[in-house]
Amino acid sequence: MRQVFVANPKGGCGKTTLATQLASFYARQGASVALVDHDRQQSSLDWLRARPNRCAGIVPVAAFRGEEADQDYDYVIHDMPAACGVEDLREITREGDRLVIPMLPSPTDIKAGVRFLMSINRDDALLASGLSIGLVANRVRANTNYAKVLDAFLEQVNIPLVASIRDTQNYIRAMDTGVSVFDLPKSRVAMDLEQWDPLLNWLN
Repeated sequence: MRQVFVANPKGGCGKTTLATQLASFYARQGASVALVDHDRQQSSLDWLRARPNRCAGIVPVAAFRGEEADQDYDYVIHDMPAACGVEDLREITREGDRLVIPMLPSPTDIKAGVRFLMSINRDDALLASGLSIGLVANRVRANTNYAKVLDAFLEQVNIPLVASIRDTQNYIRAMDTGVSVFDLPKSRVAMDLEQWDPLLNWLN
């Protein structure tokens, strides 16, 4: 079983978007997938409730109610809540798991990301656990000042930038209807699918 945790203490950075897209991708590959929602806002579960029957099935798990992914799934995707800290991750991650940290190109998000990454780098137990950690630049608009600031920051941290996801309405439309960009016609999302390749390769 491969576990992927999508976490950042800053709300609104795209954790649910990344978690649902990943769950959909693996389900479309024929894998058994559980999507674990740790947030009482239930954004991931709301997405699943809207998911059409024609799409590959994903098992919902409401971790905020104490539920667990207690079967042997191929992939378990964890959508962590805002304010999630390293102590929360330390309790539930294990060797071989992946931690994906989405970050937006804004001053507020970069500052919050700095604090989170510093707390990770100070946690010897978490770093020694064998957890693989990767950053995803999310909702990026190329050639903007904020994008350049984010790039400059990411060059200074000792955690790899594994993907850069552009800002596009494709994700908003997909989320509203319980699907992902992987469920949409390839002609409409060709650029988006290409941007996911580095992250998927890193996870696998």
